[in-house]
Amino acid sequence: MTITNILIASRTLTIAIVIWWAFVLVANVPAYLLPAPDAIASRFVFLAQTAELTKHIRVTLVEIGAGFVLGGLLGVVFGWLFVRLPLLGRLLSPLILLLQTAPKIAIAPLLLLWLGLDMGPKITLIAIVTFFPVMAGAAAGFAAVEKPFQDLGTLLHLSAWQRFRRLELPFSLPPILAGLRIASTQAVTAAVIGELMGATYGLGYLLSLGQENGDASVVIVAVLILSAIGWGFHELIRLCERHMLSWHASQLSLDASV
Repeated sequence: MTITNILIASRTLTIAIVIWWAFVLVANVPAYLLPAPDAIASRFVFLAQTAELTKHIRVTLVEIGAGFVLGGLLGVVFGWLFVRLPLLGRLLSPLILLLQTAPKIAIAPLLLLWLGLDMGPKITLIAIVTFFPVMAGAAAGFAAVEKPFQDLGTLLHLSAWQRFRRLELPFSLPPILAGLRIASTQAVTAAVIGELMGATYGLGYLLSLGQENGDASVVIVAVLILSAIGWGFHELIRLCERHMLSWHASQLSLDASV
């Protein structure tokens, strides 16, 4: 399924590039407004050779990976706690909703003031945007564990950890992974916001640098790389979902339709 997605995406991308190229040539668009695809490719090579492009990419990937893992783990833990301790959920839910609904572009400057200009504020911001969809999915999954499974855990005298690992977590994986897929795209956006607010490396910093210099080709290179990272990250989560949920009805029906 992933190979099929890659082939479809490659075909769509090729068509988009052809349309882009034709539009630039026919409309005679100035290069400073919309460079042609060959100019973008040339600038990509130039940045890779002289502007440490690989380091910018690596920094952004590390930030996304660390923030995503941290936010995902906290989301699962708090989703389980809110089901096990409803009072805790009622107490913390208003604070979590307030943090989630606050504009992330407004939170980023505060994190920069508190944590500095290194990776800390970016990882924190990514963890924040990852946390809520995962926590919501985990809470829904843990709350929906069917009574026969709960009775089975009691019958087998499972400890709290054994009950979580063998019964509750497998049953809750579909909504948790759905939350992770949603968070995978939001994590890239959060990384860019954090780097735009203040950074010395990263694709968001490179994008800001291109904007300040009026260099559309640098901006487009950064946007295309970020889009590729977001798409690849999303597809990676989908691949994990298909392997981890091969037993689930949703995946069985999906396999039957392919």
